[in-house]
Amino acid sequence: MAYNPDESESIVGKYLNGRDTISTKDATIFVTMDGNIWPMIECNQFKAKLEKNKEDVQTLGSRWKHKKTTSVEGTGTLGGYVITSMWLEHALPYIKGGKDLYFQATCSIEDPTSAAGKQTFQLDDVNLDDVPFADFEADDDVMQWESDFTFEGIHLVEPFTGFKNA
Repeated sequence: MAYNPDESESIVGKYLNGRDTISTKDATIFVTMDGNIWPMIECNQFKAKLEKNKEDVQTLGSRWKHKKTTSVEGTGTLGGYVITSMWLEHALPYIKGGKDLYFQATCSIEDPTSAAGKQTFQLDDVNLDDVPFADFEADDDVMQWESDFTFEGIHLVEPFTGFKNA
C-alpha cells in the first residue's frame, strides 16, 4: 500500500497531539506465582524488551556485512519499594535445594487522556537475576530494590486500538 499524505491525515491527523502520548503513571503490574496473583503496588520501575541475536552473513560480490536474526531473548528490569518479604520467601526454596523462582508478569497501560486506548501484555517464565530484600543507606531515602530479569514468552493480550494504520 502506497503512502498517501492526504489519506493519512484523515486517519491520524497531521501532528501528534501531546495529550495522546501515554503517561507512565497509568501502568499496573500483576505478578502470578504459585497460583496466587499479587498487584505490584510497590513497583516504581518496569522495563521489558526483546533482544535479537543476529549472526553475520558475508557474501562474495558484496562489501556489506549482512545480518540474520537467529533467536530472541526477553530481558528487563523490575524495581520497587521494599514493603514485603515476598521475593525472599519465594527465593529461599531454591537456595535450600528446591525449585527456582519463575512467575508471570501482566502489565496494563491506559492513559484516559490519550486516544491510544489500552494495552495489556503478559510475560511468561520471568526469572529474576537477583533476589531483592534489603537496601539500607544512611541518607534521607526509602528502601528500594531493583533486579534485572529474563523471560521466555510474551503474549499481547490487548493491543492499543486508538491509532489504526498509524
